[in-house]
Amino acid sequence: MTVARCLTYLALASTASLLSACAGAGPSAQPTVVTTTTPAAAPTTPAKPGKLTPVTERAALLKEAAQNLEKAQVALDGGNKNLAEQLFSFAELIVGPDALASIASNFREGAPPRVTTPPVKVDEKAPPQPKAVGNSEADDEAAKVPPPKVEGSLTGTMTIDSKAVSGAFGLITLEPANGKWKPRTPKRVVLEQRNREFLPHLVAVSVGTTISFPNFDGVFHNVFSSSPLSAFDLGLYKMGEAREYRFEKEGILRIGCNLHANMSAYIAVVSAPAYVVTDDKGNFAFKHLPPGTYKLKAWSERSKAPITQDLTIKAGANTVTVGVTGDAPTGNQPDKFGGKRG
Repeated sequence: MTVARCLTYLALASTASLLSACAGAGPSAQPTVVTTTTPAAAPTTPAKPGKLTPVTERAALLKEAAQNLEKAQVALDGGNKNLAEQLFSFAELIVGPDALASIASNFREGAPPRVTTPPVKVDEKAPPQPKAVGNSEADDEAAKVPPPKVEGSLTGTMTIDSKAVSGAFGLITLEPANGKWKPRTPKRVVLEQRNREFLPHLVAVSVGTTISFPNFDGVFHNVFSSSPLSAFDLGLYKMGEAREYRFEKEGILRIGCNLHANMSAYIAVVSAPAYVVTDDKGNFAFKHLPPGTYKLKAWSERSKAPITQDLTIKAGANTVTVGVTGDAPTGNQPDKFGGKRG
């Protein structure tokens, strides 16, 4: 069904016929007009001008949906696919996804795969998340996993281009050099939208973890990732709602909000048995490591990719300085269609 025909049904059809027509009718479907010779019932007292009734409220919403569809088609014809998809999504919120399913691909082709599960309610009074989260030893402590009988500790500092870090978070992982370790148990964590930013800004999780993305703002958000590791689009949802996504592949991805170009965060999905997020000055620590040889991987949000170095942990205290590069692109990330944003 074309956009024009959906607009016709939006203007003429009842809610029931609208859903049927736009969702399942074929190209030749036409609205059914029923005539009758039965005398009309005596009119009731008309509503006062401007008074909102269920009918006028529904009519206003359908008009708003139709206007958004018209604007979406204009934006699409003008080559602004990102704006077109946003306008289409707002129309979809009004009439429901089934009503516009037949034309959705016109506006969503080229975007990441869409998560269509209904949003769930969240506690709007929940406290905010910290700026950065991710510590395998803290997870072990919470799960009451006993530390190794013989252990070493490791404290360290990350540098970027041989300079001290300021205002950037990073990730350190440790893998036994022999390549053998027990996979970590996946968890459920929260990465929220609050005050038009993501919290945490960086979160490190084990492979298989499910992340919930609640919205605590009085505006709509649209969380997405274009990463080939985990490309997804959570669609529009409002304050007090959340959608979630399960991360199955190891790697680091950047997420954004398609409505607010300045919003971004990082998700580090790791398979290593030991990992920790640095503070914003590059400091990190492990307290309970079995002595042995390891492969240390280090990454900063200002780096394109992690670096790897060999490391030996002895019983007792150990220290290390890790250097990464600051070669990651700066500025806002592209929209979910790959378009540049200011």
